[in-house]
Amino acid sequence: MINIQQISDTAHRMVVMGEFLQADAEKLVEFARERNKAGGGGNILIDVTAVTDFSFSAVAIELAHMPTLFKWIYGLGRIAVVSDNDWVRTGARLESALLPGVVYEVYDEDEADAALAWVLGKTDGAHRGAVHELDIGKPDIAAYEITGRLDREESERGTAMLRARFGDSDCSRLMLVIRNWHGFDADTMFSSEVFSGKLELMGKLDRYAIVGGPAWIKSMAGLMDPLIKPKLRCFDLDKQDEAIAWLEG
Repeated sequence: MINIQQISDTAHRMVVMGEFLQADAEKLVEFARERNKAGGGGNILIDVTAVTDFSFSAVAIELAHMPTLFKWIYGLGRIAVVSDNDWVRTGARLESALLPGVVYEVYDEDEADAALAWVLGKTDGAHRGAVHELDIGKPDIAAYEITGRLDREESERGTAMLRARFGDSDCSRLMLVIRNWHGFDADTMFSSEVFSGKLELMGKLDRYAIVGGPAWIKSMAGLMDPLIKPKLRCFDLDKQDEAIAWLEG
């Protein structure tokens, strides 16, 4: 089942639930055809958190009308895809990479509000707000939280926040809480600002605690600890108090 509704003068929301059938594909093609006749443009939020499957006949309809669908897609401004399925998010990022000039911003289900705000034009950055400072009542410890996905813009913004925090004080203890994190965009690795910021930060820290995050971060931390100046420890998400106690030690 597919439901398409206009949510602003320049944006639509498309929600796909259950199995995507031939009738749904026909409705999508008709919507794209109407938008093309109207001159195209605008933004789209595609919510597929509740999709379960695609029928072969639906795929056949889409393939038969690819010129119409491509014309609609290439005319769009902002495209946000919301899904809690890894294969859907990976497929959306792959399709975005393969279509020149088309960028899909992909969100997990718990980022739906951020996706909506971006499509409505209420925020400039697609994933802005993924990094924010925490008030833990400990002035000698800088604490930050990461949620959602880190794109290059947000990574550079977060780096600037940390540089400002440590540049204006004698603080040398950092706690990074990783909660509901959905990875980072590959081009973040090529940001000179992020790279130089990390080097600068490592030179100023004495202790660095990472709370939460995927298992590979703990493995990476174990490899990095002997190679960097600050002492580095990882803690489970529910062990934040233990992390603070270690940082105060």
